[in-house]
Amino acid sequence: METTAWTLALLVLAPALAVAQAPPNQKEIINGYLPYHRLVAEDFSVSDTDRSPQGMYTYGFRHYNYRGVTVSKDGHFSARVTEWIVRCGFDRNRSWRKSWFKAFNEMLPHEQGHLDISVLHSTRLARMSLDKLPVGEGESAQAAANNLKSKLEALVERTSKEAQAEQDVYDAATSHGANQSKQREWTAAIQKRLKKAGIGY
Repeated sequence: METTAWTLALLVLAPALAVAQAPPNQKEIINGYLPYHRLVAEDFSVSDTDRSPQGMYTYGFRHYNYRGVTVSKDGHFSARVTEWIVRCGFDRNRSWRKSWFKAFNEMLPHEQGHLDISVLHSTRLARMSLDKLPVGEGESAQAAANNLKSKLEALVERTSKEAQAEQDVYDAATSHGANQSKQREWTAAIQKRLKKAGIGY
C-alpha cells in the first residue's frame, strides 16, 4: 500500500487537523472579504451599475481549502481529505447600495438576514466530518486527486444552491424586507439558528 499526502487550496463563489471554520485571512481581508459581523451602512459601496430595482444587495463569500492523502491498493487509488477549512463572511466587492437609495438603515436588518443565511450554510459545510466528505477514486494518484477535487467542487456548489434557495424564500416571504412583520419573524428564527449553531460576531 502506497500513501501520498498533498495540499490543495481552492477559491469558490461563491475552509488544522480535522474540520474547522476560520475567519478570513489577512490577504482576503485586504481584498474585501471581511469577517462575519453586524452590517453597517458603510459596508456597502455605492454602485448604480446593477439594473435591478433593488436599492441594496448583500453577498456572502465562501472559500475553502483542504489537505488530503492518496492511498494505493492493488493498483487502485483513493484520495481522502485529512484537513478541511472553510472561511466565510461578507464580500464587500459584490455588495452594494445605489446612490438614490436612502433607506439603507431601515433595510440593514433584512440585509443582515442574507448574510446570516449565507454564514449558516457555510458553517454547516465547514462542520462536515471528514468521513462524510467525498472520496476520490482513480487509476492513478493524480486521477484520484482530480476526482476528489471535482467531488468537493460539486459539494460546495450544492451548498451554494441550497443557500440561494433559502435566500429566495427569505426575499419572497419578507417582500425583500418591506413586510416588517414577516421580517421580524424571519430575524427571530435566524437568530435562534445562529445561537443553536454557536455562531456570533
